[in-house]
Amino acid sequence: MNTARAGVLTLTACLAMTCYVHDVAAQTRSKQREVVMEKCIARAHREYPDPGESQTFSAGRVATYKACMAENGQNP
Repeated sequence: MNTARAGVLTLTACLAMTCYVHDVAAQTRSKQREVVMEKCIARAHREYPDPGESQTFSAGRVATYKACMAENGQNP
């Protein structure tokens, strides 16, 4: 095998591995975000159990959710 072909194969393998690692990392971040979202939704519902038609409860629930997401390093 000549040097040029070996170089191309090496670059192709590196690119494939980079794509794989990036995909795994993205899936991990997505799963972590999902877990944090569930936790924050539960917290917001616990602190503001039934918003009904009240704007105050809705605003409080949203504020609690956003604060929880920020505390856990996520964008709301």
